[in-house]
Amino acid sequence: MSHAPDSATARIAVVGTGRIGRYLIDRAAAAEDIDLVGVLVREKKSFVDDDVQLTDPADLVALDPDLVVEAGTPGVLVDYAEAMLAAGDVMALSGSAFADREDEAHIVAASEASGNAVYLPHAALFGVDGLVDARGELESVHIEARKDPAHLDFEYADDAPEFDPDAGEEVLYEGPTRGLCRRFPRNFNSHATVALSGLGLDDTTSTLIADPSAETAYHEITATGDGFELVAVRDSAIEGVTGDYTLVSTWGSIRRVLATGGGLRFI
Repeated sequence: MSHAPDSATARIAVVGTGRIGRYLIDRAAAAEDIDLVGVLVREKKSFVDDDVQLTDPADLVALDPDLVVEAGTPGVLVDYAEAMLAAGDVMALSGSAFADREDEAHIVAASEASGNAVYLPHAALFGVDGLVDARGELESVHIEARKDPAHLDFEYADDAPEFDPDAGEEVLYEGPTRGLCRRFPRNFNSHATVALSGLGLDDTTSTLIADPSAETAYHEITATGDGFELVAVRDSAIEGVTGDYTLVSTWGSIRRVLATGGGLRFI
């Protein structure tokens, strides 16, 4: 484990400058107990301080970060896995990368070789702690997602279904969560994390409903076991492919991993 002791200033590096990456960069810059030591970019960005920008992932090691936060795409997580994990523990936001078995094995092998951990934040959803605790007793886990198709990334999607916006509400996917994550890798990273925390990507099921009238990103998780049923609902404002709740929850996950500052802690 490479994160900083409680009294130290934690050092983080961010990979990616999309909506989540920019939010984390701003939060880290404003935090007195966190030092933003690097931002990995493909090309230099005007909104990032030049002295923390780097374009070669191999340069992450020299920064000696306590945590590298991957906020790019599944491809970025897979391609840069060795470099990021050689630098330190990694928080991976692109959970959909694990929908490909070879990519999952590649990331896990890089983690084991480096001795550094890969953290999967709950991001857009919550209740992951309950699924982990009940993992041995779970019988079913289902996630229903409802979004305006304008917030689905069809361009990045793999074999995306045809959708007629004038046809009204339509079920675009229903089946194992692995299939949804492979079809829409930029949209359902949190579904992958929920699946991995419980029954796995093949035995967890997901339903995607495209609803042109939807004004928010709606997710409902239902988990059952012998003698219990767990239900978690998240309904959040959304911009692009990222809901507002994802931003604050990811920052909270970073704080818990780094364990900086005092006070009560909930894990």
